This record gives sequence, C-alpha cells and structure tokens, in this order.
Amino acid sequence: MQKIVKSALSFVVFALAFVGSAMGQTQFEQSQARIIEPKQDVFIKPLVAEIVIMNNQVRQDYGPYEFEIQSVETLTFELLENIKTRALYRAMKEANADIIVAATFNARSDEKGKRVMIELSGFPGKYVNFRTASKQDNDYEWITTVYPYTDRINTTGKTKALGN
Repeated sequence: MQKIVKSALSFVVFALAFVGSAMGQTQFEQSQARIIEPKQDVFIKPLVAEIVIMNNQVRQDYGPYEFEIQSVETLTFELLENIKTRALYRAMKEANADIIVAATFNARSDEKGKRVMIELSGFPGKYVNFRTASKQDNDYEWITTVYPYTDRINTTGKTKALGN
C-alpha cells in the first residue's frame, strides 16, 4: 500500500513540476540607455560630445507604447522605471535619435490592469563632434564640477578622480 501511495505521490509531484514549467514566462524584453560602462581593465580618457537637437528644436510626442504586466497590484516602482526606459528606447528608435532630451512621461494602465501604456515627450537629439577631453579646453574643470566624485569606481577598483 505504501509503495502505491509513494508512486502516486511521485507522479503527482512530477506532473505539477512539468505543468509549472510549461506555464512559466515565455517572453522577455529589457532596454538600457547611457548606463553601460566599459568593462575593460584599462583606463579610458573621458570622451566629450555635443548634442544637436533635431526637428527644429521642437518638443516631439511619442507613443503610446504598450507593455504587458502581470497586474497593477504587482507593478513596482522598479518595473515601471524599466517600462519607461523601454518606451524611451522605442521613441529614440522611432526618431532615429541618440537621446531624448528633457523627456517627460505619462503612464497609465488599461481597464483590466494587464497593460501599461506610456506616452512620452521630449527633444530628439544626436551626438556630434566627439573628441577626447583635454586640459586645454578646460574639460576637466567642468567635468569635475558636474560629476564631483573624489573616487571613481571601475572594474579594476578605485581610481583617482579626474584632474588628480
């Protein structure tokens, strides 16, 4: 009798594990912009560029972009921020831009709470005139004013601040 119960219990556990894995997540999308740092073990001189605003410097509207969610009740701040980043990526692609300057967002859910719609507005721009930062152009002065860190972290550990 115990052998039959153990066999039946093993079958049920196996079946639940199989069904559970079949009902798992099947799709994934993630976007990231301007955050990725080089992962080499070398020191890199800062790169300076200018931004040219496209479309006659007029604010442009993008979206709405729809994203599926599990439910509004389980929507976290981090998930909403990721969804907004994904919408920003789509807007940049749509505008053929490198950046959307001064982006503002409007997020809302559908009536069932299963989708989030993101509309955004901003100034599409392109990076131009890339060059290596130099002391002659006083780049290090404004860089350390904008980014006032005494230590910088990279994959090799702590490094000295710019200009030191």
